[in-house]
Amino acid sequence: MARFALVAIAWTLLCLAQTEAVHAGTLSQIAESGVLRAGTRADAVPFAYLAEDGKPEGFSVDLIEEIRAAAEARLGRPVRTELSRVTPTNRVQMVASGALDIVCEITTPTWDREKLVDFSVPFFRDGTRILAFRDTLKTTPDIKDMTIGVAEGTTTGDILTEALPGIVTRSYPSMDEAFAALRSGEVQGVANIGIILLGLSRKLEPDRSVVLLPRTEPLGNETMACMLPQNDSEWRDFVNATIIGLTRDLADYRGRYMQIYDKWFGREGRLVYPLDRSTRDYLLNADVWAR
Repeated sequence: MARFALVAIAWTLLCLAQTEAVHAGTLSQIAESGVLRAGTRADAVPFAYLAEDGKPEGFSVDLIEEIRAAAEARLGRPVRTELSRVTPTNRVQMVASGALDIVCEITTPTWDREKLVDFSVPFFRDGTRILAFRDTLKTTPDIKDMTIGVAEGTTTGDILTEALPGIVTRSYPSMDEAFAALRSGEVQGVANIGIILLGLSRKLEPDRSVVLLPRTEPLGNETMACMLPQNDSEWRDFVNATIIGLTRDLADYRGRYMQIYDKWFGREGRLVYPLDRSTRDYLLNADVWAR
């Protein structure tokens, strides 16, 4: 009987410890520390990049700020953001290891990544294309004859291989380095979502004429979502509710989401890239919760 009693006590203590661990999730940690540990890119204009003063800015940075402000309101205490720079090769591990509470940039959800992290509802979608200098098309007019630069740790290479079997790609640590290879002639094109490619060209070669290929339909569509720690449904629900809240009134191209979008992609934004109806509807369809 004594042995059974000890087992029962041990089991009870284990359950209590597990319950405490579950409740000590990301929101509880933020409530205790007053710090949101977030990550984003520094080479993804205009989603996240370093401004002239060296500070990060962009659409993703503003999205993180919205989540910080919402956490501050929810917790009833000041919350500051501790923003870290991530790369395509380390971003998943930074969240999976517990080093960061959230990463918002141009990450596409995949089932392989889902094994290590959770994802929020989507906050953006765009098509995968190839950017080439217009003068390159005089000597290499066909995409299949080009060597294409891609960033390591991204889904772009797989999309190219599936859409264009046999295409030759080269991987680089960042999109900036892939673009440098394009300028040097090491590759004839670079691939990513269209908006990132245009942002890079405006930043690195503003006076050189470029073209996005294919000219009609993209090679594939990529959804962007924030990465979150696994098994923390309270935090995931909170982030999802915050993002969904931003898209209210988006059906009429109004509301907070459109304010942030226009800041970066509107006529007076960093890069003019109008929000098309199909992407708007895609974002609205992410709201599956009944009110």
